[in-house]
Amino acid sequence: MGEAFNEAEILSKIKGAGVSSHDAPVITDCIVTRKSCSWVNTDPVNRDIVRKLLAVIKENNYRIDLSIKAVTSRDKFIWEVKALQ
Repeated sequence: MGEAFNEAEILSKIKGAGVSSHDAPVITDCIVTRKSCSWVNTDPVNRDIVRKLLAVIKENNYRIDLSIKAVTSRDKFIWEVKALQ
């Protein structure tokens, strides 16, 4: 890959998509370290946030696969980020 990502810039772009201040740093870390990760959070996520986040990922070639699953019975969201090779 060989690309050097600016962590502060990535975090700013992800937060700019509406991602919470708890979820955005985890996504940023996955992008920078090229590691896959998953976590559960109660911070709200909606279709608009997901749409904007996917656009940021694509526009900046962050090369991750993103999955967010709602656990409506518990008001939680399961995030999974997979680094693509």
